[in-house]
Amino acid sequence: MNIKNKKLKIDKIVEEINFHNNLYYNEDRPKISDANYDKLISELRILIKDSPDLKIENNPLENIGGKAGEKFSKFTHLSPMLSLDNAMDRADLLNFEKRLYNFLGSSFDDLEFCIEPKIDGLSANLIYKNGNLNLAATRGNGKIGEVITSNVLTIKEIPRNLKGTSIPNLLEVRGEIFITRADFEKLNSKNNNQFANPRNAAAGSLRQLDLSITAKRPLKFIAHGFGIINEKRKKTYFEQMQQFKKWGIPISPLLKRAMSINELMQIYNETASKRIDIPYDIDGLVYKINDLSLQDRLGFIGKAPRWAVAHKFESESAETQIEKIDIQIGRTGSVTPVARLKSINIGGVIVSNATLHNFDEIDKKDVRVGDTVVVERAGDVIPHVIEVLNKGKKNRPQPFQRPKKCPICKSIILIDEDEVVIRCSGTYICEAQIIGRLKHYVSRGALDIDGLGDKQVNLLYKNNFIRQYSDIYSLYEKKDTICPLEGWGELSFNNLIKAINDKKDIPLSKLIYALGIRFVGEKNAKAISSVYENLSDFKKAIDINTELSIRIRESMNDIDGLGPKAIDSFYEYLEHKGNKEEILRLIKCCNILVDKENIQESSITGKKILFTGSLESMSRAEAKSIAEKLGANVVSSISHSTDILVSGEKSGSKLKKAQELGIKVIDESEWITISKI
Repeated sequence: MNIKNKKLKIDKIVEEINFHNNLYYNEDRPKISDANYDKLISELRILIKDSPDLKIENNPLENIGGKAGEKFSKFTHLSPMLSLDNAMDRADLLNFEKRLYNFLGSSFDDLEFCIEPKIDGLSANLIYKNGNLNLAATRGNGKIGEVITSNVLTIKEIPRNLKGTSIPNLLEVRGEIFITRADFEKLNSKNNNQFANPRNAAAGSLRQLDLSITAKRPLKFIAHGFGIINEKRKKTYFEQMQQFKKWGIPISPLLKRAMSINELMQIYNETASKRIDIPYDIDGLVYKINDLSLQDRLGFIGKAPRWAVAHKFESESAETQIEKIDIQIGRTGSVTPVARLKSINIGGVIVSNATLHNFDEIDKKDVRVGDTVVVERAGDVIPHVIEVLNKGKKNRPQPFQRPKKCPICKSIILIDEDEVVIRCSGTYICEAQIIGRLKHYVSRGALDIDGLGDKQVNLLYKNNFIRQYSDIYSLYEKKDTICPLEGWGELSFNNLIKAINDKKDIPLSKLIYALGIRFVGEKNAKAISSVYENLSDFKKAIDINTELSIRIRESMNDIDGLGPKAIDSFYEYLEHKGNKEEILRLIKCCNILVDKENIQESSITGKKILFTGSLESMSRAEAKSIAEKLGANVVSSISHSTDILVSGEKSGSKLKKAQELGIKVIDESEWITISKI
């Protein structure tokens, strides 16, 4: 495959992954199984590794977690509770191992791993102060969760007071709250089969306002990690977990160690074969680097730690019938076919919808209404159709025809051979897209405004209260007309207005992401926002014909990882007069912050820095990560605006060009001095 075709393939996969990320995280309408999502991620990683010089636009490392609800107060975790990257097979594990060695940039005889089951429950964060349970919270969106202390105190296995010695003053324990399968069957039989699966039962039990109900539920807890430990911790994860056990904190009885991928695979296969004997649901194993100092060094990338990976079990499947095929329109105009199924129980979950991915997939599998199909499910997302069983049957309905016009706004459907999905062309007139963008704006990954879920947005749009983002900030004027609506009242209205006001301080990067611009995810939004020195510059640059805006666009081309597709899409958005006017309205309504979060002031803060050649003390990936933490803008190409070139071994044309341009060049020893500031 030549470079051009490989780039096209990468762009297609990136778009498809981001399409499904948006459905899962922002629209609450997932349409792909964990297994198929992981296959896309795996394929993308392989292509990227094979083409390290290609610039990847909007590389999909998106949000994580859920959203803190309205019934409980909120808690900001002392350290983030992030999610894990997934592995599907041995090849993925070998790639995981390779990435570890590549990042560390040093020769290790062996890397030791810890292995734990991935329990299918509800993640919780326990805060112990001076050995006493001070607070408990759900994971929420990874940064902010719901306070559930009183509910957690009803769980007998969670100690209120730690026992033993060497107890730290502050301890953040992460773990899973769950219900065993046997207890779930008993609970469901008493509650008229109220719950779909043990995980839903555990989540529902923890979110009870009536503590007597929670106390009656057979909830259990197993710790699987930790955040802040403010006193001397152990050297390894395994030792720290053993210390937890001594303090009375439940840990997994299946916690193991391994020294190779072969050992990991052996433990995986053994666990998978005995999965039915484990009393609670697990959907895979989690592998973590055992050495905590290496965990610190590896750090995080996007939504996940570099030092851990989840190895998922194979999915489950069942046969059912397709009763109807519907068309759904996403916020970016994506047209997606969805199969409505004759309800079927798969792995304890009632399934009535399945994704058909796209129309090429329908044609390839020859899926038709009335077909008997095999549906596969993995995880908590909408399953997918993997096979049609009655292709040879006579009198089948005609093949499903892809629409030529949008079923919502009747605009022409655009077909681009280079894209995975087809799109509705009615960007600014299609109600499905308008509502989708409004939902994205208030979603957990964007502004995270409590009280504006899908149901509320639909109702407020239908009644003409919100048609654009800025309308949200004038809802306080409409109390007399909103409160009488079904599902509303004075209390819920006042809570909503408070939630809106609480989220008026908006980082510029968050605002850009919340606008829902195609190809501009969280990572690209941060990259774009980094070029604006202050809010005044941003306001002036909204007019794309100004000299400032042109200069800023040119500087975006130098940002490492920010590709032309995202930049073009951002400027196309600004070309629309209505969009520019709406941004200015939002600036008036809110307090937009041009922030430089998690940055340590240093001699390279604000400077453009480029790495070339190989470094001996660390990998280039680690060097870039350090530079960004020190406030530098890491660029991918050299120009007159580059401030510093860090030159390693075997530096080539970039070093020569830097010398010609008179750019400051430093060697690895100078870089080490800077990086240790």
